[in-house]
Amino acid sequence: MPKADLRIWILIGGFSVIRLIAAPFFGLGVDEAHYVLYARYLDWSYLDHPPLVGWLHAPFYYVFGTNEFLARLPAVLLFAGTSWCCYRFMLRVTQSARLSLVSVFALNCSFMFNALGLMLLPDSILLLLVFPLIFTAVRLADEKRPLDFLWLGVLLGLMGLAKYTAILLVPPLLVFFVLKKRYDILFSPYMFLAAAVALLMITPVVYWNAVHDFASFKYQGAHVFGSLTKGLENFFVSLAAQFGAYSPFLFLVAVYGFFRALKAREDELRLAVLFGATIMIFFLATSVSEKTLPHWPSIFYLLFIPVGTFFLVTSAVRWKRNFLYLGVGLSLLVLLLIYVELACKFVPFPDYRSPFRDIYGYPEILARADEAVKLNSSPRSKGLVVMNWTMGSRVMYYNLPYGHDVFVFDFRPDQFDIWQTKAMTGYDLLFLNTHFDRLDVKRFLRCDSVDAAGVLDLEINGKKVNSVEYVWCRNYQGIKK
Repeated sequence: MPKADLRIWILIGGFSVIRLIAAPFFGLGVDEAHYVLYARYLDWSYLDHPPLVGWLHAPFYYVFGTNEFLARLPAVLLFAGTSWCCYRFMLRVTQSARLSLVSVFALNCSFMFNALGLMLLPDSILLLLVFPLIFTAVRLADEKRPLDFLWLGVLLGLMGLAKYTAILLVPPLLVFFVLKKRYDILFSPYMFLAAAVALLMITPVVYWNAVHDFASFKYQGAHVFGSLTKGLENFFVSLAAQFGAYSPFLFLVAVYGFFRALKAREDELRLAVLFGATIMIFFLATSVSEKTLPHWPSIFYLLFIPVGTFFLVTSAVRWKRNFLYLGVGLSLLVLLLIYVELACKFVPFPDYRSPFRDIYGYPEILARADEAVKLNSSPRSKGLVVMNWTMGSRVMYYNLPYGHDVFVFDFRPDQFDIWQTKAMTGYDLLFLNTHFDRLDVKRFLRCDSVDAAGVLDLEINGKKVNSVEYVWCRNYQGIKK
């Protein structure tokens, strides 16, 4: 193995080991648990996203079972592959193994990419596929081999199976060939074959939507183009979230890299600029209607943190190089502290202010719920109830060893409407009222009786993270009018 390749694998292996060490020490987050449930309830597609994230979980789930480590292993492996592809991309840009190593190192110091490299989201899959898409498009422009058209269709099909926003990469891809004046590629019969391959690969998504009244398409449309009432507030909150999530220093590095790349002549960078600009313009525009989550525009930062690192390292201006070294160093330090805190939880946050409230205590919550269900001697069916889908995903996941029915009691369309095929009427329902989400069962629901079944306080370092009040609604008969 060449020395440069050995160094990049040492770098990738080092960050991967850190992630794998941290993986078992904290509970699954909202989206993580939700996507493992995709594997539990395998389907052609889902309301929230296309199916590939669930399909990737499925072999691990059905062969090895599931726990925090196994749920996170696919994401760690995927981001190791993404880092390798980034290295190959930067080699083409820099012609230097050393500069490419530094660029990949900076990428791995970003907080958000460590999250995506530890927790499997649809974006984790999309990131791995971006660089092969760039390589394939550039190779097509240079050589126009029939096999590359086929590979282009496969990549676009896989992206479509990963996330709906993959469609945003198609227009800049076409623009790239127009700018290259390669109309022979655009109108080649092989390009139509590539489109046919991509469309064939996403037929599971189309089929699922056709069967379910196009629920996913409607949901995504409403999700992206929501209310315009908060406008600029959403815009600036979304931008601020990205500023913090990727590391303030690396956010600036990415922006710098994008604007420096605008004048680049390399095809790889020109296509990266087209991809990055399309992604960022779309999410900045739609953020005025709904807050953009930091990981949604991750492709922009994936491309331009490494590119910005390269331009800063090679800058003749000393303070720019120093800014980069300081920024990457501080980002790495903060990142390592975050990992230590995730594993050891040594910071005593005030009561109910802990950042761990969404990822802590669910095994205990479900163990106590199971005890309450076993103490209920009623012949009626019994089920657990939570008040929103975010808690529902964790409760359903950590309920897997117990096998109780779980219901999400809300009025928004979500995936649970498809998974929950049973009606709650006639059940003895055990409501899990947390400090943050609760329902006054006696006031709003019709039950034969409403009985308390205990309280569980969840604490770290003597400080309350959350509390759960267990409340029985016996023989549920609906909502009071």
